[in-house]
Amino acid sequence: MARNIRTTLGLSILTLVSGSALGGELLVGGDSGIVKVLDTETGVSSFLGTCSGPISSMAILGGDLYLGDQNGFVYAFDTQTNFVTNAFNVPNDASAMISVGSDLLIGGTDSMVVRVDPTTGQVVDDLGNVGTDVQAMGVDAGGMFLGGHSTLAMRSHIGSDDFQFFAACASSVNSMAFGPNTMFLGGIQFFGATEGTVYLFDKFVGGVSYSGTYDIDTDVTAMVFMDGMLYIAGSDGIVHEMDPSNGNVVNTFDTGTPIQAMIPRDGSVSCPADYDISGDLDFFDISTFLNIFTQELPAGDTNGDGNFDFFDIDTFLDVYDAGCP
Repeated sequence: MARNIRTTLGLSILTLVSGSALGGELLVGGDSGIVKVLDTETGVSSFLGTCSGPISSMAILGGDLYLGDQNGFVYAFDTQTNFVTNAFNVPNDASAMISVGSDLLIGGTDSMVVRVDPTTGQVVDDLGNVGTDVQAMGVDAGGMFLGGHSTLAMRSHIGSDDFQFFAACASSVNSMAFGPNTMFLGGIQFFGATEGTVYLFDKFVGGVSYSGTYDIDTDVTAMVFMDGMLYIAGSDGIVHEMDPSNGNVVNTFDTGTPIQAMIPRDGSVSCPADYDISGDLDFFDISTFLNIFTQELPAGDTNGDGNFDFFDIDTFLDVYDAGCP
């Protein structure tokens, strides 16, 4: 059973350093190979650059934007010069990608995920078959998540390659995003549909019972939770800004380019210890971790050994101390 370590843990990690705040710009890309930046304050989208393949995934690591294309090539794009500086290929179609530590994790529709050193382009680990085709990937609350057309969302602890069932919805999973307490899964009922659904789950519990659904006039190819709002993109080039508390669309932006991938310009909306998705590491992340640890929920078992003990606390301290990229 979990012990009450609230006081000890709080005193231990209040000495650690906070991360940085999020911005209001989104990078988008898709089949055209064009990368644009959308300013969510003004609604203006601007050309940023291009790569030679149809973009299906994005990740930011070390200041570089990595673009995965449907042919299995990954391009390193320098957002300061707006040029491609490097390229390498991976043994899948790079349909989804996230950064974890100093590596890229790249998933494909063949249900395979590989870990890649972005400086060399070499595959350093093959995670094997993860139990679903991979259309979307994310990092949240000490876990790595992925989902696909199978309708399943799988979860593995950071540092582990053991993906287990976490959630399922009534449509394919084209995209995913995370709020302070919610996992959002977006998809369509059948191939070729132009209208989609966003499913809401308790992100610390998962399961097959979602807490709500929001219908949306898009195929939900990409989603980002940023500054308290949910941004939902489609292959029609439209980005909808939704209030996640009620599903109301408050703004609609036309980027003029088909979208298959979207990411905040300043990087990921979360890092492993940012449990409340604020963009900062602070007391609220500590409090959230303590709550789920004492309730023995999956995200509280940070080392994934099935027990709730000091080693989970120690692992949380490690990822908190590592900060946000």
